[in-house]
Amino acid sequence: MKLIRHLTAGLSLSVAVISGSYAQAQQVTLQFWEGHSVQEETATVRMIEAFEKANPNIKVQRTKVNFGGNFEKITTAVASGTAPDVSPIWSGFLTQFAANGSLLDLNKYGAAEIKNSIYPSAWSYAQFKDGVYGIPYAQDPRMIVYNLDAFKEAGVEKGPTTLDELYASAKALSKKTGNTVDRYGLAVGDQDNLIYFFVSLLYAHGGQVFNADESEVAFNNDAGIKAATYLSKLSREGLISTNVPQDGMRRGLLTGRFGMIFDGPWIFYAAANLGQPAQPFDVVPFPTATPGGPSGTVASIGAYTAFSTTKHPKEAAKFVMFMASPEAQQYRIQVLKPGVSPAVVNEPFAKETFGKLPALEKTQELSANVKIYPVQAKWTKVVDALRPALEAISSGADPQETITNAARQANRGLRR
Repeated sequence: MKLIRHLTAGLSLSVAVISGSYAQAQQVTLQFWEGHSVQEETATVRMIEAFEKANPNIKVQRTKVNFGGNFEKITTAVASGTAPDVSPIWSGFLTQFAANGSLLDLNKYGAAEIKNSIYPSAWSYAQFKDGVYGIPYAQDPRMIVYNLDAFKEAGVEKGPTTLDELYASAKALSKKTGNTVDRYGLAVGDQDNLIYFFVSLLYAHGGQVFNADESEVAFNNDAGIKAATYLSKLSREGLISTNVPQDGMRRGLLTGRFGMIFDGPWIFYAAANLGQPAQPFDVVPFPTATPGGPSGTVASIGAYTAFSTTKHPKEAAKFVMFMASPEAQQYRIQVLKPGVSPAVVNEPFAKETFGKLPALEKTQELSANVKIYPVQAKWTKVVDALRPALEAISSGADPQETITNAARQANRGLRR
C-alpha cells in the first residue's frame, strides 16, 4: 500500500513538473517597437496591460524608438533581419514595406474576421493587393474646431457646413485694429497641415490627388483649381493664418486669438494641458463645397504591423488585432483620441469620457465618413511639389498657374 502511495505521489510530481515545463515553454515574448507621443503612449501602455491580462502566455516587450521622418530605424532593421515582431506604421510606409515582402499578411491569421468591426476608411489603409498587412489602431480626422465665445461675439450662430459658410464665418470672426490683426477668422497651422487643408478642399470639390492608376497626379483639374482659388481668396483677404506651429495654433484657438482652426483630435489634449482655463469650443466635419456634396474630411491612419521575420506570427497577429478591439480602443478615448472601432462607444471608459466631452464624441461620430490621406509610396514626391506651391498661393501667387506647375513637378518626381 505504501509502495502504491509512493508511486502515485511520484507520478503526480512528474506530471506537475512536465506540465509546468510545458507551460513555461509556451510562454512567448513579442518585441514591440513604438515611437508614439506621450498622449498615445499612455493609451498604448494600458492597452498592452489589458492584452497581457487576457493572454497570460504572451508578454509584450515595449521599446521606445525614435523612428525619424522616414522610418530609418525600421528600414535598417528590416534590411539586416533584426526587425521587431510588431511596430506601428503610418503614411505610405505600409504600402512600401508590404510591397517588398517585409510584412506579414494578417489575412492568414484571421484578420478578415474583424474587418466589419473597424471603420472602412481605416481598414482600407491596411490593404495591399489581396492581403491585409496591418490592423488600424488610429484614425485621426481633420475638422473645423471653433471658439464658441468668438462665434457668439461675432454673431455666428453655428459651425460652418459648407465652404461658403466657412468663408463667411472667417470674415465675421476676423478683427483688426488698424493694420494689426487682433483675431484671424481661421488658422491652418504649419506647412504640412496646409497640405492637409488643400487635400480636404480638393476632396470637397469632388477631386482626387491621383489618377486611377496613381501614375500621375490629378489635382491640376477643375476641382484642384477651385481648391487653390479658395485658399487664395482667404489669404488675399487676410482671413487665414498659415505657417504657424501646431501647438501655437491650438493655443490661439483656446485663448481666442483664432476664431476657427483646421485641426484633428489633438485639440482636446491641448485644452486639457493649457495651464489656464480654455475657452469653450466645438467641432464640425470639414465643410462640403455644396450642401450634401462630397465629404472633405480627411483622416490620417496608423496601423500596427507584424513583420514577416517574426518567429511568433500567430501571437503577433493576435496582439495587433486586439489593439483594434473596442476593449483596447477605449483607452485611446480615455486619453482624448477617437477610436477605430464604431463599437468603442459602448465601452465604460469611452462612455465616461464622452459624458465629459461631447465634442470628442462628435469627433468619434464623424470618423464614419472620412477619406484617408494619400498613402501612395511616392507621396513624398508630391508633397515636395505641393508645399512650396501652397505657400506661394498663400502669399499671393496666381492659384491656377501655381497649382499647374506643382502638378508638373510632382509628375516628374513620380516618373523617377
